[in-house]
Amino acid sequence: MKTMILITLLLPMVLLNGCKDKPQGKASNMPDSTFAATPAITSNYYFAGEYLYQTDKATLKDQATGSTFTINNGEIATRLAEQYLALKLPTGKGVSAQLLGHLSPTNDVEHTSTNGLTVTQIIGLHPGTNPRGARLTGDYITYVPNNIKPTERFTFSLHPDYTYTFSIYNLSANSSRDATGKWFLLNKNEIQFTNNPLTSFTNEAFINDDGRQLTFKLSKRILLSSTRRRQKKQKKQK
Repeated sequence: MKTMILITLLLPMVLLNGCKDKPQGKASNMPDSTFAATPAITSNYYFAGEYLYQTDKATLKDQATGSTFTINNGEIATRLAEQYLALKLPTGKGVSAQLLGHLSPTNDVEHTSTNGLTVTQIIGLHPGTNPRGARLTGDYITYVPNNIKPTERFTFSLHPDYTYTFSIYNLSANSSRDATGKWFLLNKNEIQFTNNPLTSFTNEAFINDDGRQLTFKLSKRILLSSTRRRQKKQKKQK
């Protein structure tokens, strides 16, 4: 079944135009039509996956990234643990959970690099460990203006720690421009890319074909997952 995910895309074009080039060559200053205006930002995001409570420690194995996050202590986290225990499942048995919350340092005093999940709302908790939704992490690639005579390669990477990297590589100049930021799910169908101080442009896009294709709405530009490219190549070889 085709999964369609609406994305509100925030990409730092000021950073792309002004960042330092890699040492291989000169930068390309060709404008891109992929981006438009910045929407409102929220700090309450959607997480779904396998929830497990064991010996006063709760974790969520996130469906979208494959990462496992420790649930930070709090009133909603305590309520979530109580609902899990009420299911009276065998020890070590995970359940399917849909939550709202945000990532924050596990240690609020030392602000360690390890992020925990602070839960702000429980959407659902029920037996079963296979929540619907595609794994979204990986590289999405396209060539501009086309695959036959390309001048640039666009690579959009979603990382398991909910950061992203966007890169425009100029094939003739052997140079690239990069931008980074963070991304989160607003709900099971929509993604938001959070801005940094240099962000000034956005667009919307769809992820479909089970999370293997990214299509920008305004430019109609399609980025294919590098994983899907490899799968197609392997099928042809067979």
